[in-house]
Amino acid sequence: MEFKDLIVEYKDAVAVITLNLPEKLNPLTEMRKNLLIAATELARDDNVRVIIVIGAGRAFSAGGDVESMKARIEGTYTQTRYERLRETGYGQDIFFKIDKPVIAAINGVAVGAGFSLALTCDIRIASEIARFGSVFISRGLVPDCSLTYFLPRVVGTSKALEMMFTGKIIDAHEAKQLGIVSEVVRHEELMDKTLALATEIAAQPPNALELTKKLVYRSMLDDISRHMDLETYAQQMCMRTEDFRESVAAFLEKKPQPKFTGKPAPPP
Repeated sequence: MEFKDLIVEYKDAVAVITLNLPEKLNPLTEMRKNLLIAATELARDDNVRVIIVIGAGRAFSAGGDVESMKARIEGTYTQTRYERLRETGYGQDIFFKIDKPVIAAINGVAVGAGFSLALTCDIRIASEIARFGSVFISRGLVPDCSLTYFLPRVVGTSKALEMMFTGKIIDAHEAKQLGIVSEVVRHEELMDKTLALATEIAAQPPNALELTKKLVYRSMLDDISRHMDLETYAQQMCMRTEDFRESVAAFLEKKPQPKFTGKPAPPP
């Protein structure tokens, strides 16, 4: 498989997907389309037993592309009716939905939708320099791409809301204490450690592996689509506010955050 923003490699029964827009910190805005295609193809490949996801450069993924947010504000972001009506983050829960084990090797910052993507993976191993955060609030937005679904289930409601309300960035060691990652390793050892675990898992009976994952997640899977519909509705509401417009402009212009008002934005 060849994509402009992803690299897919095979190491025996392990497939490695590298998010490959390092100059932009691997934003998922457009990349998620190819991520969905790649993951779906790997899910159907009987030669692949385990999938690893990692980012190129200094980030796992910084989530949404702020330039595309600017285009939304200016009215130059074009979408088909199909794209407008489907859920925010469509397809980004693919690693949760496929039956094969997926390990996130978190090599750097994982914030916003990048944090959401990491949480949809079954196992997360972090480099010592990894950072995590729900930064949506600082753009006047709600967490999306299933973050409000997964984060409370991983860290508990109180801590999840604290992270969402403040947008605080936490380091890899705090993430391990909270159960967000299962292991923190030296940065230069991240891929070797992750690949060793993936290889160990890939040696297990594949039917038992996939059915185990299906059984563990079955109770969650039936509700996630309805939950993401609610996230989508809330996000669309937020994107129609002055807070969203002003915070994106401040970010792009490297200015301090504006005072948030909650006022609706005028039409572009």
